[in-house]
Amino acid sequence: MLRVREIPQGEAESLHRLMNRTRDPTVMRRCQVVFHSMQGFSPPKIASMVFWSEEWVRRVIKDFNRIGRDALIPERSGGRPPKFTAPLRRAMVDVALASPRDHGYAFGPWTLDRLRDCLVMEGVVESISKERLREILHEEAVSFQAVKTWKESKDPRFREKVKRLRALTNREHNPPIVVAVDEMGPISLKPYGGRTWAAEGPPDRIRATYKRTMGVRHLMGMYDYYHHTLRGYLSPRKRGSDWVRFLRYVRRWYPSGERVYLIQENLSAHTTPVCWREARRLKITFVPIPTNASQWNPIETHFRSVRQKALTGSDYRDWRSLGRAIQGAMKELNTSHQPVRVPKVKRCLWVRH
Repeated sequence: MLRVREIPQGEAESLHRLMNRTRDPTVMRRCQVVFHSMQGFSPPKIASMVFWSEEWVRRVIKDFNRIGRDALIPERSGGRPPKFTAPLRRAMVDVALASPRDHGYAFGPWTLDRLRDCLVMEGVVESISKERLREILHEEAVSFQAVKTWKESKDPRFREKVKRLRALTNREHNPPIVVAVDEMGPISLKPYGGRTWAAEGPPDRIRATYKRTMGVRHLMGMYDYYHHTLRGYLSPRKRGSDWVRFLRYVRRWYPSGERVYLIQENLSAHTTPVCWREARRLKITFVPIPTNASQWNPIETHFRSVRQKALTGSDYRDWRSLGRAIQGAMKELNTSHQPVRVPKVKRCLWVRH
């Protein structure tokens, strides 16, 4: 009777772990054949137990006696070669990333239909479906994205200004008074669209304004970097005299003896001679950000939140209502920025039941 060879204890334990941990049913069945044969069962009996043919059970036993554990791992063929090889994929990606005008087309961005027709016309592929083309582009990390503009600062003192900003905003102990300031606007008295909750059916409508006679306003905003506090007010203009008034507004929030470092943009109205004299009198030091690099101003990220909370889906008819909404939005942001203090729960060590 055909039986497996004598299996050492260590090899038997290794085969047992392989049988219990494998996710391949073929490997599991072959391990069972080996163990059943080791336990003294005949090939016909094993075939009835694992639902295989007797000839295949004998082949597994003979291969295991000849090769060992490698005989339990099936040698599966790789199938037919891929239709779209790596060079073809790279060629398709190169065409997708290129401009259609480089290939003689007058239209703008690629669509899957246009890209497929171009690949076929130029002989990159013989034929391909839109879905398969989409899958290949997705596998090659190519996606359809919105084109955005990009500005780069050409300030010759860029590194020096950024180094100074980081030195002021990275103090962990005894930080100075650092305030980021800027203007948001112009803001008009007009209906602002957006998303809101509404009953099912026709969407909410807001009036259209074709004639606006109430002028515009600018939000003169200040953001205390270390205390996470946002303040400001609406101003009809943003001239040099208005900026002097705003400097006095910033100064009144802090003790008179402390120096205030003011992070601001390089707008000409911010650096008039009157502004410099008033800043020296108020003990305010201007910290300009690099030119064309507004992302370095910490207050820029908060203006979007103010606009979203105060103006989205609104239709204010007067400046007083709009100003109250902006003040409410800044108050809510200041509350959300403060850490929430959870009161300690007092619990008795001994509770009488």
